[in-house]
Amino acid sequence: MKAISENLYERGINGTKYCRRRIPAAVLAAYPPKKTHIVVSLGTTDLRLAKQRLKVEINRIDAEFAQNLIELQKKEAAYARKKVDALSEEQLKALADHWVRQVLLNDERQRSEGAGLDDEEFDELGVKLEQQRSELGRMLAMGRSDKILPAMHGFIHLCGIDVEMSPEESKRAGAAFLSAVVTSLDHQRDRQSGLIVKTNDVAPLAPMPKDVAENDEVKLSKPGLDWDGVFAAWRDYVKNRPKSTAIATQTPWRELQRFSAENGVDHPGGVTDELMRKFVDVMASRGLAVVTVNERLAKIKSLFKVAKGKGLLSVNPAADTLGLKQNSFEKRETRRLPFDNADLSNIFSSPVFNYQHLRSQGQAGEGSYWIPILMYYTGARTEEIAGLALADVVNDPEHGWYFNIIDRPSLDDDLFVDEQKAQKKGSNEDTEAQLQWRILKNGTSIRKVPVANELINLGLFRFMDSVRANGDVSLFPSLTHDWHDKLSGAFSKFFGRYKTQILGISNPKKVLYSFRHTMKDAMTNARVETKYLQRILGHASGEGSITDGYGSADVPLEALMEEFKKVKFFPIEAQPWQPGRGRVKFPKPHKATGAGKST
Repeated sequence: MKAISENLYERGINGTKYCRRRIPAAVLAAYPPKKTHIVVSLGTTDLRLAKQRLKVEINRIDAEFAQNLIELQKKEAAYARKKVDALSEEQLKALADHWVRQVLLNDERQRSEGAGLDDEEFDELGVKLEQQRSELGRMLAMGRSDKILPAMHGFIHLCGIDVEMSPEESKRAGAAFLSAVVTSLDHQRDRQSGLIVKTNDVAPLAPMPKDVAENDEVKLSKPGLDWDGVFAAWRDYVKNRPKSTAIATQTPWRELQRFSAENGVDHPGGVTDELMRKFVDVMASRGLAVVTVNERLAKIKSLFKVAKGKGLLSVNPAADTLGLKQNSFEKRETRRLPFDNADLSNIFSSPVFNYQHLRSQGQAGEGSYWIPILMYYTGARTEEIAGLALADVVNDPEHGWYFNIIDRPSLDDDLFVDEQKAQKKGSNEDTEAQLQWRILKNGTSIRKVPVANELINLGLFRFMDSVRANGDVSLFPSLTHDWHDKLSGAFSKFFGRYKTQILGISNPKKVLYSFRHTMKDAMTNARVETKYLQRILGHASGEGSITDGYGSADVPLEALMEEFKKVKFFPIEAQPWQPGRGRVKFPKPHKATGAGKST
């Protein structure tokens, strides 16, 4: 068969045209094994007519795929097990009622089939019922349901529910189930004695426990407890949660909402662990980076955890969802790179830092000059530098000048990924979630970073005096919070354009955070002790992973200063600070001038 265009083929001596369409993986189960394509003759050799008929045939086949997908999803839902952490009172009652009814229906069937029980079978059944009633009745009276638990869990599984119970929950559920077993035996004994016991009278048709579980979750999907309501509960769980964090978490939450709607789920209580696994697969199939997929999954897990903890949902469907893994080569490929000496010379001899003293046309102002320089000589994060106040530059009478920097951790930080993963080796928990928590629990601490002599020579104190003379208290008063609640947002955008369009640094692995990698390499080469290196870069308490974040005293300033003196910075060509004298002008993008003309 010869391909003419997408989905259009021809074969045979006369060139009869055919529609050939691949069966999507999601509906392959609806077709015979090994069938991968739908092939339909278009009944013509004329190409123009064939293309017209092709459109009609494709629409018909796509409608067939859609219908098959609906049918498969219905079957999957019918056989899917509902995963819960505990059984509610309504679910326990449904479980008990369902057991009694099934036992009596089976008993009724056994007594009525064919000629019923013969004398020997009847006597054996009577003895068996009495023995069971005596043994189980004694267990019920003593409050001992442990021996009945295997049978209970097996029946729960048959009812379409997977549940992992705590010992206390097992005891509570076991007592209710044992009571139902004894009740069913009493009804059987009544029948054995000759009394008329109608199943529909003593054990009417009851809903399946799985249906009760699903109905409980549907009840939760009421105004205030829909997608927006659950998100609001998560957002408000932490007082004054940063706007940037809320926005970053809202993105995957909205994606999950759309994906759920496409799969027939219209409220968060209907999300299952299977749907979460599919959601991860879909994110991966869209080409998202492994770290991005894992970060979004971690945010959704956190959101569901809060919703479950606050009683808005009965389960966390994402609790056991696995993220993606990268091999060591891929991890190295995605890591940021430090600015090398050639990059540093390129950056700090450019118009912002040389005698021209140009500045951003936006709000970055003097931050255009100072933020990169401060990042280079401190290794601090962009947002940490942007948020500095004049009072954060402190003089210790004995040890000299240092910065008081408030740790503002970021998920973009990849400085210590390898070290942290080594510390977590052997843990069964999700590594990405651990790393995020490892960083976030350090988020309100203040660290001290020595002021390098090079900063003083470049005019840091002169700049501070000019800021103070204007009556400002922030080091960069022109910076304002953006939509993501970041002070550094405007500067980060400026530097991104400046780096590529003015400096010609196009490597995507070299970004603002590369200054941190440069600083880490400089301290590593100077053999700065690990705990001081980590403390200066604001990634740990300095005392290691065990004491980090648990109130340990900060590293001594004297020792920190001595270690910092070991660092030998590559000499940059930046001119001492002077107020900006002009604005950076970026080259205008080329515009098409018409067909056949050069652009």
